[in-house]
Amino acid sequence: MRHKASITIPQGYRCLHVLIVDDVAHIRSMVRSILRHLGLERVSEAGSVDEAFQIIRTLSPDIVFTDWEMPNGCGLELVHKIRTHPASPDPALPVVMLTAHGSHEHVTIGRNAGVTDFLVKPVSPARIVERLLDVVNRQRPFVISPGYRGPDRRRTSRPVAVDRRFARSGEKGVILVQPDNLLLARVSGDEAAVQQARRQKEGALSLIARTLPGAEETEETARRTLGEMIDTVLTSFDRTADVLLGMIIPLQQLRQAGMASLPPSAERVVVSLQRILTEGGSLSGDLGLMRLHLLALRAMLNARQTPDQTRVAEELAARIEDMARAKPR
Repeated sequence: MRHKASITIPQGYRCLHVLIVDDVAHIRSMVRSILRHLGLERVSEAGSVDEAFQIIRTLSPDIVFTDWEMPNGCGLELVHKIRTHPASPDPALPVVMLTAHGSHEHVTIGRNAGVTDFLVKPVSPARIVERLLDVVNRQRPFVISPGYRGPDRRRTSRPVAVDRRFARSGEKGVILVQPDNLLLARVSGDEAAVQQARRQKEGALSLIARTLPGAEETEETARRTLGEMIDTVLTSFDRTADVLLGMIIPLQQLRQAGMASLPPSAERVVVSLQRILTEGGSLSGDLGLMRLHLLALRAMLNARQTPDQTRVAEELAARIEDMARAKPR
């Protein structure tokens, strides 16, 4: 009888520092046990987006494995924070999304948010090894564009009729920051290659930092995107689920920009809407409550041009809060 070979990873990969982000402790423990069994000694854990970002800022992990769904902020928010926040030490940090949803819809939303790769639950040692090998050996250019910041979503170099990485007519061009291959150099054990890759990475990070949008530009982009998405959801039924999930990132952008020009209740409505979109992985809850959130947010976005929309927004926000208080726990 033939025995199944044990799953292994090359010796050099054992130097990698991996951060596991999941609000469920036993999931973190399971992934950590797999990584430790493979020989990786530097494994950190976080139970929330804020805790994870703090670890990224202080310990500089090489790769992040994050859950998609968490009660206090989803994995997409963490990806957005890594890619665009001024305090992010490495916007090109590889992020593998752990998710129970492997549908084309979820993969597309994740890639558009800047996810490096996906790992569909339940995880296994073999799949984790595949992802680690792929992240290290197939580093892609980092794309900086008006509508996207993250690894090049194109995985092959075959010619295409239209290069969609580049901006539409009238927009600024796209910058492709070439791979530094630092992780590949590190796992190879070649110190000269490591030093060269570090110099290349420093140059890449400097370029990425210079292209970070300001708060005003970020807010305007988020306003425009959310306005279009809200109109789509309120007038159509065929793309509702994917459009709603796609709101997670622009909502985070709006919060990151400060929302200083929005009505006072905006922060509460945005946080409440984010919670609905990220909790439980389902959008089939109270559709009336969802509609109220969208109407309130649309009024808030229009308040600068139409002053009476502030009153409408505040009234809708109050109704949302009344419904939330009356909801049985």
